[in-house]
Amino acid sequence: MNSFEFYNPTRIVFGAGTIDTVGEHTAKYGKKALIVTTRGSVKKLGIFDKVKGSLEAQGIKTVELSGVDPNPRLSTVYEGAEICRKENIDVVVAVGGGSVIDCAKGIAFAAFDDGDIWDFWACKRVAKKGLPIITVLTLSGTGSEMNTNCVITNTDLDQKYSTHYAFSFPKVSIIDPTLHTTVPKYFTGCGMTDTISHVMEKYFDGTKNTPMQDRIAEGVILTVIENEGALENPDDVALRANLSWAATMALNGLNDSGRGSNDYDAHTIEMEASAKYDIAHGAGLAIVHPAWLEFLCKKDPEKFVQFSKRIFNLEQGNMSDVEFGLAGLKALKDKFNQWGMPVTLKDAGIPKEDLETLAYTATQAPEGSYLVKDEIYNVLLSCYE
Repeated sequence: MNSFEFYNPTRIVFGAGTIDTVGEHTAKYGKKALIVTTRGSVKKLGIFDKVKGSLEAQGIKTVELSGVDPNPRLSTVYEGAEICRKENIDVVVAVGGGSVIDCAKGIAFAAFDDGDIWDFWACKRVAKKGLPIITVLTLSGTGSEMNTNCVITNTDLDQKYSTHYAFSFPKVSIIDPTLHTTVPKYFTGCGMTDTISHVMEKYFDGTKNTPMQDRIAEGVILTVIENEGALENPDDVALRANLSWAATMALNGLNDSGRGSNDYDAHTIEMEASAKYDIAHGAGLAIVHPAWLEFLCKKDPEKFVQFSKRIFNLEQGNMSDVEFGLAGLKALKDKFNQWGMPVTLKDAGIPKEDLETLAYTATQAPEGSYLVKDEIYNVLLSCYE
């Protein structure tokens, strides 16, 4: 295990009915809020009105920005930042899933800049401060409610990059599992896949002697698998609660602490595909991440043997360590398929002739500079069909 520092200041307010407390918590940070949300369901289900009513009951004036896309656009960040400046916004309230929260984070620091804000994602400049952020989670998976990650898509450049500023930690995140019961099966599966993918990025990074972190990662994975019944029983609040907390724990820094410093390789690769083809992030990871792990397993199977035993209770028998590790990854892919996720890049509508370009652009991303184009290309080729 490596030396590390752990810091996470986000207050979590968890449980049925906690949406009603959003006004109380927001009032500590200002008297005028920008509510950032998606289009459609949040309003149809009455969630938006509940949030707005709770804010206004605390004397907080509100301004609305709706229509955030599943892969949030840079153009929406610009729009929100302009509203913040024009309306003298004190606090940003995100009502939605990870895409909405990431967009809100971008807006919060873009509000203090009148230049080319893509510079922050392209690592050409560093943002200095951001407005406080409150989140009301309506879809679990990304873990953005308890971390600094802010992933934004620049559709003009077909680029999808992330920032990680300490001031992007939400001040308060409200996780009310009753809000998740209307999430469609497909997007529930995407969130479950994303949750597992988050812990696997560091679990398999090769760092030795991380028993506590391993158990955290394995606990997250097993919790998701054990609560997969939410796919068929979406109204079960207990199942939704367990999935929600697993997603939050997966990417709040605990699992990463003491592990290697490398970035999230499978995420870096997948984001090239979702930037260009606008596929759901979790669905893309269901294809790309197992293929990337197969590549890693063939290089060093030790942790994959542990994974196969602890997660899927497989027996090694006469299999080599590599064969046994790959058997565990096959079980993982089968699980993703059972959850309704695509299994090949072809299924996701990505042309085979674009794979080499995707491999190259992944190495040009700020967090992919150490990756090797030919290795990525071979991985993408292996999961094409």
